[in-house]
Amino acid sequence: MTRNYPRFLKVMTALALLAGAARPAAAAENAGTSAAQFLKIGAGARGAAMAEAQSAVADDIYAAYYNPAGLALVERPMMGAMHAQYVQEARYQYGALALPLGEKPGRTIGFSVANLGVSDLERRTQDTDLPVGYFEASNFAYALSYACRVTDRLSAGVTGKSVRVTIDEVSGSALAADAGLRYRSDLGAGFPVDFAFAVKNLGSGLKLGSEEDPLPSSVVFGASAAPRPGLLLALDLIRYRDTDLIAAAGGEYKHRLSNRLDGMLRAGYSNHRKDIEGVSGVTLGAGLAVSGLAFDFAWVPFGDLGNTFRYSVQVKF
Repeated sequence: MTRNYPRFLKVMTALALLAGAARPAAAAENAGTSAAQFLKIGAGARGAAMAEAQSAVADDIYAAYYNPAGLALVERPMMGAMHAQYVQEARYQYGALALPLGEKPGRTIGFSVANLGVSDLERRTQDTDLPVGYFEASNFAYALSYACRVTDRLSAGVTGKSVRVTIDEVSGSALAADAGLRYRSDLGAGFPVDFAFAVKNLGSGLKLGSEEDPLPSSVVFGASAAPRPGLLLALDLIRYRDTDLIAAAGGEYKHRLSNRLDGMLRAGYSNHRKDIEGVSGVTLGAGLAVSGLAFDFAWVPFGDLGNTFRYSVQVKF
């Protein structure tokens, strides 16, 4: 293996890191041509349990990932963190902080960090039964977000981020940006309906070795509705530059368990990994919230590749 890692090594390492997450929803013209595939992994167990249908839902710390416009709805300082254990012993962590500006809510800044890493990847220089050594791969994204309420119904947000990928002794970096809008209406139905639009991962290409690949830029359209107290329904349509159209739908039911304790049940379905054999696409999860503290859990199956689980916590101050 040389220092100028060949293309096949980058592709195989990305597959090992992401398992099914790097597979396109269907055969697309640009399939397999984007770098930093870890940018497609969502934030927070709530979003994972709802199949990532969050662009018109997230109004907390995890809006920094799904749609920065949702940060404008944060009224108190918040922080959150998530851990996910993927197949192939890949580990994913996400942490974020949101701070409202001024005495009146409506302007918020956020800072977030995402990391996907895997160790003990086998190094081989020839066709042998035993590896000649082992190496690690890591992916980081550091993001700074700003959001504001344009009107009582319309919010807007932007995010700038620095992306860095390291495979053994080879590394590359890129700059990217997200932008989003969120609009609330009732459409005359008597209950709130939110609409969202976001563009993500727009920026420079990422170069590893001698080759440069673009980031997985995407366009997202979303909608959510709360037809009755405690019930939330959401739908996202997502198109990455290297996939066909992805449809994700999710639901959440919230119930008051005591004076201070709320319980949530969630489910969703996405066609993002429909080509994987076995159970995939369906997601389930639950959560508990009490006095500004929330804990969420999600089960996300990857078919024959195995099950993955996400755990997240969120604190309001």
